[in-house]
Parts: sequence; C-alpha cells; structure tokens
Amino acid sequence: MLKFFQFIYTIWALLVFHVFMIILFPVFIIPSLISKKGSKLSFKAIRLWSFLFSFFNRIIYKVEGKGHFKKGQNYVIISNHTSFLDTPAIPQAIDAPFKALAKKELTKIPIFGIIIKTITEVVDRSNPRSRQKSKDRLNEVLENENSILVFPEGTMNRTDKPLQGFYDGAFRIAIDAQAPILPVVIKGAAKLMKPSSFLMKPGTVNVKVLEPIITEGMNQKDLPYLKAKIVEVMQAELLK
Repeated sequence: MLKFFQFIYTIWALLVFHVFMIILFPVFIIPSLISKKGSKLSFKAIRLWSFLFSFFNRIIYKVEGKGHFKKGQNYVIISNHTSFLDTPAIPQAIDAPFKALAKKELTKIPIFGIIIKTITEVVDRSNPRSRQKSKDRLNEVLENENSILVFPEGTMNRTDKPLQGFYDGAFRIAIDAQAPILPVVIKGAAKLMKPSSFLMKPGTVNVKVLEPIITEGMNQKDLPYLKAKIVEVMQAELLK
C-alpha cells in the first residue's frame, strides 16, 4: 500500500516538474539566446521553477551558508550528487546565474533535455574531444561571464561511501582561472529519491554552502593537494 501511494505521489511530482517547466520554458530559453545578459532572467526563471517544484511537492530544501557566496565573484561550484533531487537544490542555494556541466544522457529527458542543451554545457564523457571542448568553454564562461557548476563525481553516488572519486576537470579549470572553489554539500536527497529509482516521497533536503577554497597562486602541480583538501572538508560535513 505504501508503494502505491508513493507511486501516486511520484506521478504528481513529475506532473508538477513538467507543467511548470513548460510554462516557464520560453523564459528559460529565449533571454539566453538573445544576449549574455539574458542569462540573469533565465536564471530567475530556473530559480522560480525550483521553488515551485519544492512548494507543490513538499520537498523542502533547507539551505545554510548562503553568505559564503559573494555576488560579483565567479566561482567553480562543486557539489556531491546522490539523486535527481539535487538539481533543484543548487538554484536555491546560489542566488546568481551559473553555467552547469551536464551529462549527454540528460538531453534525452523529454522537455528537460531541450532546456539542458540550451542552458548548460553538455559533455560526452566517452569522447575526449567533447571533454576538452567543454573544458575550454567553461574556462571562457568562468573568466568572462558567470560561475560554473560541476558535479565532480561524474555520476550519482550509488555506493555506501560519502563521496565517490572526483574527476580532475573542475580543479584544473579553477586553477587555470585562479578562481575560488565553492563546495556545496547536499544531504538527504537520496532518502527521498534513490539514484536507482524514479519513486519519490516528500521530506527535507539539507543543503550547505561551505567556505570557498582559494586557488590564487596555485598551479597544476597543486591539483592533488587541492582535490584532497576539498574531499576532506566535504566528507567531514557529510559525516556530521
């Protein structure tokens, strides 16, 4: 019986997800296509969609540490990844436009996939040329436009460990641009929607923006140290 009600709730949640996405679709897409400044309006629409999804589904994102994000500063934002419910968390935690690195597989989701193609940098991880092209584009965005968001684990964590191994890409970009890294830790999303299932349930997801890690003065030789340091602080927060 519990599974039945969870199934009905999931249908409702997916309906809310897509209805508001369709309604806001023009604002997601058109401003960003017209000009770079249009990304601010597109982001406001994405943030509104996140709050509407949260409100109507009673999935509450409790955010701490917003003050660690300083407007006017571009960051490499990195987050752990355990559930599809992580996606609405970031626009609620970060109140400024950012460009996300997205997996090619997400473009196959109806409607959502079109938006992904427009507002993110899509990468095919199996293609070295695609990875390099995305890295170059994200470097350009970081230096001239907005912050960028990367899930450094590369895929959702289906293990019993707090974090999977991190790819180097986000750290290389941060060092190249001498940009601070802003770690974001998300807890509780996998309890509401497991990475291996589309069934959801209402509840609270805790999101914490940690203190930024400065990369100024570092070079690529410092990458292992930088990555280890960020893994340490994020893992410590996840284990609290």
